[in-house]
Amino acid sequence: MRCQHCNTRLADHDVWCPKCQRQSSLVKNELSAIRSLKETWAKYKPNISINVPLAVPAIIFGIIPLLVLIWLFNTSLMLPMDSTVKLLLNLFIKSALVSMFLPFTLIGFKAVSAIDGYQAGKPGLFLALKSYPQYLVFSIINCLYFVVIYLICFGFPGFGSDPILRLVWIVLVNYWVALVLPVPTLMEDHNLSFIAAFKLGRRHFGVVRWNIYLMALVLAVLNVVATFALIVPLAITIPFSWYSVRDYTRTLLDYELDKQ
Repeated sequence: MRCQHCNTRLADHDVWCPKCQRQSSLVKNELSAIRSLKETWAKYKPNISINVPLAVPAIIFGIIPLLVLIWLFNTSLMLPMDSTVKLLLNLFIKSALVSMFLPFTLIGFKAVSAIDGYQAGKPGLFLALKSYPQYLVFSIINCLYFVVIYLICFGFPGFGSDPILRLVWIVLVNYWVALVLPVPTLMEDHNLSFIAAFKLGRRHFGVVRWNIYLMALVLAVLNVVATFALIVPLAITIPFSWYSVRDYTRTLLDYELDKQ
């Protein structure tokens, strides 16, 4: 492989040209998120039915309760937020409730990371359920992050923030998604805590951050469409999401981005 700018010969895993310091074609080609999604789908498609059991807990104990909570938060559970204490109480109650059910949408990472190939399905179901405490911690940390940025960007009752921070909030939400997406696979493959895996991904995966965000966006759209399509298609899209994130993160590790 050669640099497309100065024609310098590059090593197989070179993200940057050692001579002109420009980015190689690696990020747009071999590390393309869309390319990885297509490759995962081709391997996952023959095994769709095998993975349905793995998606059932995520749907019944994760997605459906979370949808109910969203509905309740916007109707009967709309708590007053006219004081700092009530605001904090409101945010922490919502975070606690979400943290109870969110892990069920993540526990599949344990199974697909521990079992090679694309047939985790029923064999990985018990393994996935055992990882609930691990992903409960994962969910709590994430919920606390969103509480903090909400307070910073939207302010407290009687002490508002600058309107520009509303836009900052959108940026922080999306950037966090790109930072967190590889974390479950890093946790499983390297036996790391959330903090250690998060630091590893943040430090070394910056060059493919837009690729990671694109993958997150595509998977989010797929799962939202599946949810509106009477939830049943989630039995296909949820395991596909787990495998996609696993495969892409492992590709980044194969190209030694964790060492660059």
